[in-house]
Amino acid sequence: MAKVKVGCIGLGFMGKMHFGCYRENSKSEVVAIADVDDAKLSGDWSKIGGNIDDPSAANVDLSGIKKYKEASELINDPDVELVDITLPTFQHTDYTIEALQAGKHVMVEKPMALTVAEADKIADVARKAKGKFMIGQCIRFWPEYEWLAQIIKGRKYGRVKSAIFRRRTVAPTWGWQNWLMNSKRSGGAVLDLHIHDTDFVNYVFKTPKKVESAGVTGPSGGIDHIVTNYDYGKNMLVSAEGGWTFHGAYPFEMAYTVIFDKATAEFSTSKDPTLQVYTSGGKLETPKIEPGDGYQREIDYFLTCIVKKQRPKTVTAKDARNAIYLVKAEERSARDHRNVAISI
Repeated sequence: MAKVKVGCIGLGFMGKMHFGCYRENSKSEVVAIADVDDAKLSGDWSKIGGNIDDPSAANVDLSGIKKYKEASELINDPDVELVDITLPTFQHTDYTIEALQAGKHVMVEKPMALTVAEADKIADVARKAKGKFMIGQCIRFWPEYEWLAQIIKGRKYGRVKSAIFRRRTVAPTWGWQNWLMNSKRSGGAVLDLHIHDTDFVNYVFKTPKKVESAGVTGPSGGIDHIVTNYDYGKNMLVSAEGGWTFHGAYPFEMAYTVIFDKATAEFSTSKDPTLQVYTSGGKLETPKIEPGDGYQREIDYFLTCIVKKQRPKTVTAKDARNAIYLVKAEERSARDHRNVAISI
């Protein structure tokens, strides 16, 4: 089987992550990279994503890989079949559209764009494009979240009474030109971080009737800590907390607590094991989860779609656009101190 030839644009934290996933996957071969930083193009990745103490990042073997300083040059490289875009969010729209119109397959890191209007523009181009298109909403592929989605759908423990999601960390000040700390470029924590849980809520429970949020302005100048209640009607509570306003060495945590009729499921990256189920019968279960992380699994899924000539279904452009719509509704709710009705 011929390998899908990949070009990676943007070698920040997520770019490094995606690059590694493509290199490890038997379906793909990285043939080109693009970044404005000469050190990264030379293979010195020691300053990416705070990995200064990672010895392997100081000398990454990039032999045989084309290097470009301009993203457009990589997009126009005839050897590149799949363009992977992990640039800062404010640069997503132009390069995504350019790559799609060039006939490439395109994977773009979440969020798809800064605004719903930009997301609609991308989605319209993607519908007409020759290549396949997917957005990196990795939580849909994260093993513990995949497990939860299956349990909710199959009702193994009955219906959901309460579902609480959490995603908390310190401010990511390591981005290129500190772009994450500028809400006009990143959308703030509400769009860059919290969107993971907003998207997953919309994925497993479908569209809420309205949202009610409380939030605070943080270091980005935008909403950097938010708590949202998603209204699904009588006798079901769904909420999510997300933010990067924590201090010092506070560890990154993604977590959920879901109460079903017959059990409580709890997941946290700060625990070992990360996932446990407490049943109404008094048993403590440790579910077996699939290997790999969400990055590896989403990229493998997209590569499989390309090889099989199928459009991705687990994450669509519409899904990614709707996640942005919901986050923007949460942002309005937090700023205006009111409920916001949802109409998607």
